[in-house]
Amino acid sequence: MSLIIFLKIFSVCLLGAMSPGPSMVVVINNAIFKNRYHGILTSLGHGIGIGIYALFAVLGIGLVIKTNLFVFSVIKIVSIIFLIYLGFKSITNQDKLDFDKKDLRDGITSFFQGLSISLLNPKIFIWFVAIYSQFMSIENDIILNTYLILTAGIVDATWYIILTLLVTSSVALKFIKSKSFLLQTFVGYVFILIGLLLLTQFLLENFHLLMS
Repeated sequence: MSLIIFLKIFSVCLLGAMSPGPSMVVVINNAIFKNRYHGILTSLGHGIGIGIYALFAVLGIGLVIKTNLFVFSVIKIVSIIFLIYLGFKSITNQDKLDFDKKDLRDGITSFFQGLSISLLNPKIFIWFVAIYSQFMSIENDIILNTYLILTAGIVDATWYIILTLLVTSSVALKFIKSKSFLLQTFVGYVFILIGLLLLTQFLLENFHLLMS
């Protein structure tokens, strides 16, 4: 594997991870309204989800799902429901905030939130099918395919862990704790807004099917 291919894959993975969207909101939400521990677990879960999508791309499964309208529509609908659920939970759960709690069961929940939002995010799915699959070839050896899978997951998790460390710095936390009610309400409405925008997009894309 040449250095150019190595850098191309790394750059694509990094740019994909840094792209703003629902995933970033989920990670930041868990990091600042729970604590750094939960932000890191959410980041790790998200990275594993990205690694799974990379595996799908290597195996060619992603393209098969993309061409199955029913399966792809189900992924979109579940994603919308999940985002709206997170929004209402963020708005209504403010009396239970604990910035220092490190409960294992709650940590597992944060991990699976990261995993779920990565696997249910249509943008990520389309990105892997349209862009990441460009690196796929029947001539790829096992070393290159393994690198494609691991790089996607590791770069993604690392980016979100760095983001978690930044938003949970002492200066940031001092401000967040003083404005926690307003900030969490705002984040909740952002989740709901993203969900409603995705729902609108989904309905417009499938309007002809609904009318037939």
